[in-house]
Amino acid sequence: MGKFSSKKSLFAGFLVSALLFTGCANDGKPETWEDQDGLVIRNFVEACQESNADLPTFKAKSYCDCVINGVKDSVTYEKFKELDDFIRKHRDDLNSQMISENYGWLTDSSEACS
Repeated sequence: MGKFSSKKSLFAGFLVSALLFTGCANDGKPETWEDQDGLVIRNFVEACQESNADLPTFKAKSYCDCVINGVKDSVTYEKFKELDDFIRKHRDDLNSQMISENYGWLTDSSEACS
């Protein structure tokens, strides 16, 4: 996957997907990764793919699947929910540096999948 345009644009796309994720993940209030047949994971992948629409569909899906799997391997669902709360709280001034400083596991997963 190293042939993508740039890691910076992928992370920017990922950040947008995280913002989109916050809008739809809490409607049903899942409490685990598996609740509601993996609603959180599906919402994340869909939002991630939308924010990476400049990539071919297969590459965007592969990247997004890779990121969420890396996140699931790195942190608990509760930690992931903290990210959701952080994004909601800082929605107007959110940037990739804030995410990296507070949620390095997300940056690590994104970079590993690039």
